Amino acid sequence: MINMKSALNGIDPRSVKSNVLSFKRCEYDMKTKQAVGTVLARQDKRGFTLIELLVVIAIIAILAAMLLPALAKAKLKAQSITCVSNQKQLSLAWIMYAGDNNDAMVPNWLGDPRAWIDGNVGYVHDLPGATNVLAIRNGLLYRYCPNVGIYRCPTARGGPTIGAPAYMAKVQLVRHYSLCGRMGGNVPWVLGAQYPEYTKLSQIKNPSPAEAMTFLDESINTLDDGYFAVNATGQINEWQNSPTARHGKSCVLAFADGHAERWRWLALNVDQYIWATLTQNGVNTTRDLRRLQNAVFRP
Repeated sequence: MINMKSALNGIDPRSVKSNVLSFKRCEYDMKTKQAVGTVLARQDKRGFTLIELLVVIAIIAILAAMLLPALAKAKLKAQSITCVSNQKQLSLAWIMYAGDNNDAMVPNWLGDPRAWIDGNVGYVHDLPGATNVLAIRNGLLYRYCPNVGIYRCPTARGGPTIGAPAYMAKVQLVRHYSLCGRMGGNVPWVLGAQYPEYTKLSQIKNPSPAEAMTFLDESINTLDDGYFAVNATGQINEWQNSPTARHGKSCVLAFADGHAERWRWLALNVDQYIWATLTQNGVNTTRDLRRLQNAVFRP
């Protein structure tokens, strides 16, 4: 049996005291670390302060303000590209019709079903014509472009707001494009004897086919029968019918050679009503009207 007194006689009391102090110090360090960890954990769970949230919201608002205009422009450009594609298809169909009919243009007659659209039911300034798909399907051009969607502008929203019943402002029209009256038209007083309406493609000389307008995106407030009138007689300084400006002060037009393009207006910035004067709300649109006239007739 071990004698405890003899065993303890060999131990240095100072060593024992040092070991005890070291143990207590380790125990204290462990408790301190646990306490600090608890505090940090509580801080991680507390979330954002009101000030921090407001800063984040402000940053998001600034980024949105910077990006939204760019997105809007990108959307408008994409819609313009679709509009160009639509009118190019219509223009090519218009050329194909002439190719099948001994160079004769598809009629652009008012009040007659034997036209590029059914002239009896194709009046879109009011109901029921505004939503009548049969006006397009019964038209002579439809067999060459059997797609109702290409007769509509993707940018347009609602119907006319001037010279039409109030309910028309919310009506989605079946057609937004019209055909230049000189191309196969039957209203000679619009252009007069000096600029007769064409009946064959080979008659297009001045302007040339690459510069002679066929289809265009018409002002929502003059869009009606499918015949786009550019006056060349007594009211040459007025817009008889008007092109649109809804493509960011621009309009899409097609030409007799089959191409289509977007025109940016110098001054025209609204969809005008019939017989609009050259100055509207202090804006003079003379140069824009002359440019459009040059795409229809030239001295």
